Amino acid sequence: MKKRILIIDDEVILASSLREGLKDLGYEVETAFSGEEGLDRVVIFQPHLVFLDLRLPATGGIQVLKEIKNIDKNIEVVMMTAYADTKTAVSAIKLGAYDYLNKPFELDQIAIMANKVLENISLRNQTFLLNEDKKRNITPIIGEHPSMLEVLRQVKILARHTDTTVLIRGETGTGKGRLALDLHYLSARRDRPFVEINCGAIPENLLESELFGFEKNAFTGAQQAKKGLLELADGGTVFLDEIGELSSDMQVKLLKFLDEKRFKRIGGLREIEVDVRVITATNSDLETAIKQRTFREDLYYRLNVVPIYLPPLRERGNDIITLAQFFFRDFSKKMGKDILDLSEEVKEVFLRYRWPGNIRELRNVAERITILYNIERVEIQHLPLEIREGFPKAEESVPLGEVHLEPGLSLETLLEEIERKYIAKALEKAGNNITRAAEMLGMSRYALQRRLEKYNMHNG
Repeated sequence: MKKRILIIDDEVILASSLREGLKDLGYEVETAFSGEEGLDRVVIFQPHLVFLDLRLPATGGIQVLKEIKNIDKNIEVVMMTAYADTKTAVSAIKLGAYDYLNKPFELDQIAIMANKVLENISLRNQTFLLNEDKKRNITPIIGEHPSMLEVLRQVKILARHTDTTVLIRGETGTGKGRLALDLHYLSARRDRPFVEINCGAIPENLLESELFGFEKNAFTGAQQAKKGLLELADGGTVFLDEIGELSSDMQVKLLKFLDEKRFKRIGGLREIEVDVRVITATNSDLETAIKQRTFREDLYYRLNVVPIYLPPLRERGNDIITLAQFFFRDFSKKMGKDILDLSEEVKEVFLRYRWPGNIRELRNVAERITILYNIERVEIQHLPLEIREGFPKAEESVPLGEVHLEPGLSLETLLEEIERKYIAKALEKAGNNITRAAEMLGMSRYALQRRLEKYNMHNG
């Protein structure tokens, strides 16, 4: 992700020269030649850093600085000033400017300042999230891979828009629930409830009552009224995980709720209105599900207002090592152990391994090793057998054999045949371990069990 820099200076030649120089260094750069134009660009361009001339016609630099901080206090501003204005520039720092540069200056000075400021922004973001995580006693989002830095940028923006529906996509174990927590706790809804519902783990006949609640005598066994999770989350956030597992009937009811923000309890007549933000997540291919008519297209567009994609751990490079070191330090502290480092051979294995369970699997491996060994450094012999042997290897795929096309064979039937073969091969490679097979297939254990029932495939 390119960092965005805005230059506000009425000296057109200077501003244009800085723009081209910073672009050559890999930044995304725009210019504005007046304070008013600059403020418009701040709103539209959303820069990380602004180089702002202190002396501007009409709206002066100090006033523009104040307005920028009103728009977004997290935007860093470096003042550009002549020596005679140094005292005023120092005053600007008291108003929130990061620093100032005296004119004339060389491009190298601008480049050094930009790098310094932008590195400080990244560090500040990581520190802030870490502090929030410590308050909640949960694992922080850790990583410097460009894909994760982009995710963190999106989270910061979306946290300010508390009514926007977000769809988080990614494989099992990549941290979708963890990201939903950040969106909640970094938003103005942080003091209200965060409610998580796993649509793939709750049987279909219970999910409606869990979401919407029910009135007394609504059905056999309903001896008293019960509030649903949507009602309990009023003012806060509802996180619907594995949204792709919703039944057709529940999809209709969820769509109606999203459109109206009102619902009725099962057996009830009164409409209940709630103010909740809805965040959803899935590891499913919803676009294919739409084509197969198992997922409603109108619901998809209602949920997919802003999508966030979490990359699989195997695509995050050295973040794997950073996360592993964090987990080992964390578990060592909790268990009174002294695991301080990973051998180079272990690091190589970790980087080669596919991590089908993603961050969740890495965390479990770190916990297991910390429990079993009293060591200061993790060596290759301490790793679980499947990690040492590279199961499943990064280059490995599940062979299906030849698919036979027959006249009159529908696409739906063909896709079911392929899915059935994938499931059978995954179970075979996983030794009929449903949990591991589900991880290999990128779905929940409950979802795999439903497909085993659908295809009459008796495990074991």
